[in-house]
Amino acid sequence: MRTSIIFSFLFAAAASGAGPVKIIFDTDMITDFDDVGALACLHALADAGECEILATVSSTRGNASVGAIEVINRYYGRGDLPVGSPKGIGVIGEKAGATEKVDLNAPLGERKGNDGGHYKYRKLLKDYPGWYRYADADAAPDANIVYRRVLASQPDGSVVVCSVGFITNMRRLLETQPDGISPLGGRELVAKKVKKWVAMACRYPSGKEYNSKWDAESSRIAFDTWPTPIVFSDFEYGRDVFAGRAIAETPDPGVGRNPVRDVFAGNVPSRDAIASDPAMWLRRSFGMGGRSAWDETAVLAAVRGEDSYFNVNRGRYRMTGADGSDEWVPDENGPHIRITERLSKAEVGRIIDELMLRGPKCAANAGDCAKLGEAK
Repeated sequence: MRTSIIFSFLFAAAASGAGPVKIIFDTDMITDFDDVGALACLHALADAGECEILATVSSTRGNASVGAIEVINRYYGRGDLPVGSPKGIGVIGEKAGATEKVDLNAPLGERKGNDGGHYKYRKLLKDYPGWYRYADADAAPDANIVYRRVLASQPDGSVVVCSVGFITNMRRLLETQPDGISPLGGRELVAKKVKKWVAMACRYPSGKEYNSKWDAESSRIAFDTWPTPIVFSDFEYGRDVFAGRAIAETPDPGVGRNPVRDVFAGNVPSRDAIASDPAMWLRRSFGMGGRSAWDETAVLAAVRGEDSYFNVNRGRYRMTGADGSDEWVPDENGPHIRITERLSKAEVGRIIDELMLRGPKCAANAGDCAKLGEAK
């Protein structure tokens, strides 16, 4: 029996004894696709009883991000999960730095729609009609409302926030005021309800990282003022954990399809392509195992804990400039933890692959399960 399967059994047993980890998942779903792998892993862990998914929100707006989240939720039988998106600030459109909304009515494959790397998510909505409520993320509920409702309804100190995108929603949440949902302001509500925040963000020991730099002001505010521990799965850790080829190379199931498989099959380069120029593909964050698994490692740390497969360093990540630069400052009493290698990264990749390959249990919503074969 492979080590990854043994670990899965051990952690499932541990989770069943301690109760499922309560998770809010926050993702950008904009250009890269390790977000899809991360959400797939989260659903597989929920099916195993290791976590309870409370909400799945987007950190981008004016695009197909929320609809893409809903397609994956629906595949795993959880099409009724709360979803939301930021309002007013943050990244908009088809990629970080865009200045306008994606034209969701433009034909696929035409840059007229300003969809660029966001094509994969527009295609997901086209291929899975009826599996989502919000084709335009701007039509989804305000992420602030989703966060506040979910947090207010949970036991104190019980929720883990896992973010694998921009930091916009965390900043906005901290700045919310008391309302009819809760008499607490955002920072007080987080302090009362959130156990920890696990973030895929920042670059060690310093530099610029995609998730933290593109809404740098939100990153600065959130990192400086978040009142509970923050665990970072940073760029350096995840860059050489590769996963996703296993699901990309599974046969196309046709009717009752797998949107996770579709995304990876459409975006992971072939083995021959990698072999032809491995150094070039490595610079583009691909290897024989698939795509760099930044986001999936954050999910593992969020659900199974930072002491599951990883060593940790304590200190503080802070933003050092308006251009999105960050730095890590070691401090044995610091409020932040960054994960480092303990179990080999190849084995971590295999654990991620095993989770992505699991079929949906669909126990959360048998109605959605019954409809999977009808939606083609």
